[in-house]
Amino acid sequence: MKTSPSQFLCLGFITIFSTNLFAQSSIEKLTASFKEYNNTFPWEKVYLHTDKPHYVLNDTIWIKAYGMIENGAETPEATKSVPLYVDLYDAKFERYIDRIIIKLEDGKGQGDIVLPKDLEPGAYSLRAYTQWMRNFGDAAYFHKDIWVGELGEGWEYTGSDSKLTLGFFPEGGDLVEGIKSKIGFKATDAYGRSTDVIGYILNSKSDTIMRFQSEHLGMGSFGFTPKENESYEVYTKSPEQDWIKFGFSNIQKQGYVLDFDPLYSEEEIKVEIRHNLATANEGKKLFLVGLSKGQKVYEKEFDGKRAMNTTLIAKEDFYPGLVTFTLMDEETTLLAERLVYLFPFSKGNATFKTAKAEYISKERVQMEIKVLDEFKSAVEGNFSVSVTDAYQVLHPENAENIHSYFLLSSEVKGEIEQPDYYFNPENPNAEKYLDNLLLTQGWRRFSWEHLAKLSSPPTYDFEEGLTLTGKVSTLYDKPIKEPHALRMLVNHRFGMPILYEGETNETGDFTFLGMDYQDSVGIYLQAFIEREKDNGKTSEVKRNEVALSIPEIPKFQERNMALLPSGDKFQDFDDYLVSVKEAKNMLEQFRLSQEIELGEVTVTGKRSLKPDNRAIQYNNSPDNGLLVTKEFYYFQNIFQLLRGRFAGVNVVGDVFSLNPLPSVIIRGGGGSIMNQGGATFLIDGVLALPGTVAVLPVAQIERIDILRGLSKGVVYGNDGAGGVINVLTKSGNPNWNPADEPITGNATIKAKGYAPVREFYSPTGVYDISAPIAIDFRSTIYWNPNVDTDASGKAQIEFLLTESKPEVFVNLQGISKSGEPIHATYRFKVK
Repeated sequence: MKTSPSQFLCLGFITIFSTNLFAQSSIEKLTASFKEYNNTFPWEKVYLHTDKPHYVLNDTIWIKAYGMIENGAETPEATKSVPLYVDLYDAKFERYIDRIIIKLEDGKGQGDIVLPKDLEPGAYSLRAYTQWMRNFGDAAYFHKDIWVGELGEGWEYTGSDSKLTLGFFPEGGDLVEGIKSKIGFKATDAYGRSTDVIGYILNSKSDTIMRFQSEHLGMGSFGFTPKENESYEVYTKSPEQDWIKFGFSNIQKQGYVLDFDPLYSEEEIKVEIRHNLATANEGKKLFLVGLSKGQKVYEKEFDGKRAMNTTLIAKEDFYPGLVTFTLMDEETTLLAERLVYLFPFSKGNATFKTAKAEYISKERVQMEIKVLDEFKSAVEGNFSVSVTDAYQVLHPENAENIHSYFLLSSEVKGEIEQPDYYFNPENPNAEKYLDNLLLTQGWRRFSWEHLAKLSSPPTYDFEEGLTLTGKVSTLYDKPIKEPHALRMLVNHRFGMPILYEGETNETGDFTFLGMDYQDSVGIYLQAFIEREKDNGKTSEVKRNEVALSIPEIPKFQERNMALLPSGDKFQDFDDYLVSVKEAKNMLEQFRLSQEIELGEVTVTGKRSLKPDNRAIQYNNSPDNGLLVTKEFYYFQNIFQLLRGRFAGVNVVGDVFSLNPLPSVIIRGGGGSIMNQGGATFLIDGVLALPGTVAVLPVAQIERIDILRGLSKGVVYGNDGAGGVINVLTKSGNPNWNPADEPITGNATIKAKGYAPVREFYSPTGVYDISAPIAIDFRSTIYWNPNVDTDASGKAQIEFLLTESKPEVFVNLQGISKSGEPIHATYRFKVK
């Protein structure tokens, strides 16, 4: 028997696992391993709902993120990942533009990206992924292509291919001599876009065997029976390409054919299993196994001696979604495979009801949203709602949404054109065309060969917070020989520093997990070892080299240029768009008229200094002061630095371990409210806890001011009764130059934290009549990333219309409490 490619792949896989998985030739063992795989490598999906698919320059992309995980449970669950990395990049040139990190809580989060003013008009891509997704590569990442440009701008993609492309995909995997098979096909033009084709098949005698033509987006299917010892060729043409010859699919001498008819009836799927093996299958059993959403949802045994087995599968036994059916023998050799989508029209929806039947511009709209499941029962859930001007924003036909992505696009190979087409019951051939799609885009997120991953743990874990890794070595990059203690300070430009402590392993490697900070921060890390003296106290030896790194950014995945949005549907001659452009140009001219253009000016002299008010309470004249210079940088903390430095200033306690924290006693002073054991601490003139002061790196301190008891400390009232120590930092000085020399034994790095959550600006409706000019032609009228429906499935939103008279497009997307993705839209016109 000739071995097919799929069988050869499986046989190689069996050899690898012959000792632990397939040695018993047990279908039960294989099923158990599949369950173990889904527990070990659950499939994670994320989706980004943006306020619109088209943006102008200097616009803001408002984002709501949803993350789910499928691990074999009956319903998907919220992902365990917390950081979600969102990259904006130039899809045409694979050029990085910006990145934010969205903090997911219970699988949901939000953020925004402000587009740079100098961005070139064109097609760009948003990519979202977690560290866990990196175990599966590009196929697991979420991508969304957007168009950025002014109204009327566009671009035309010119592909590198010179002619039509046509692919044939036999159902189940192979064509077998003498057995009728269904063949799916897909045609793309010279630009990589789908195109309609007609064609015919010739045999070796140049006789026309049959004709075929595409049905939807270049795809179609037909039945074909290859004859023994016969060869075939295909001639095809499209609207752009004259007749061209193609080769046909490879034909196997012997093998299996899996024939599915998902449209056999509304209640059942008809399945036929055929083969042309004579005696090789004596006594063998065949198994048909169905997998869906990380679960085994079907299994049936057949007699392998029979040349044809037929069965009917009840559709009601399955949940809506994609099912992978695999035919295998009792030795678990993979024989054929088929993807089937069940109940594409079974989904939740929403109705929208406004308080008024008609609206005029600048009116306030009150809208009730009611979310229902397929049985018209109320649905509780969390949703995001965008309201846009449909005349200004390009809304691609049958575009991707949370339902089509979670249930289809994330499960099959390649990008799908118009994915929502297949879920619209108003499209009469949607189910048939969806089946053609699955014949031609047959990749799925799980393949049996993935069980090989069970031999080793996942490379990446679920991140429960931000991660920082690094390595400690001695001077001159020599390896260390014992664990080193670590102290890391995260300095945010707003708020107080955050302290993290940890330890390296014996070779100096370390990882900080679960960190939580926002925006861009500066991170300062110290590495040291602790040794005990004879008196039992500890001292610290620092002087180590430290290297820090944040998680690397995966390589950008190449996008299908032909499917990138082009923006060319906007036309300058459209009266409405011309009016909007004129209004925006008028606003821009008004802004420019308020600015004065200067000619060339040469400025000489010293830079003017900003006032430094950190010590204004005592007129910048302390009782004692210390300027912190490089020779003091070897001290680990301020308590070590102050000990024995000034007469009458005593540091009481362990200045090495800082447990408990030492106190600073100033002669003549008592205890304060902030620090019962001694002086009160300030950082840059603001009250601070001793623990916060203790973690400040000495190298980041500019100077230390000391105010004694009742002299100058009296300005702080009761807090100054025990004396005051004001720690003035370099970063707190408004005139400090951040360019600083590196410090031996310490490491610094700039890192990006979670994106701050900003609120979408919505006008109040009250306009200032004294304003010189006020025109509101916003393309995004309203954005609300958190709309929760109650037990009755209802929610209320309210928004103010703009001055234009558009068609308003309302787009709701989100996830129900049971984990079902829901998408609904609504349109109304403004008079």
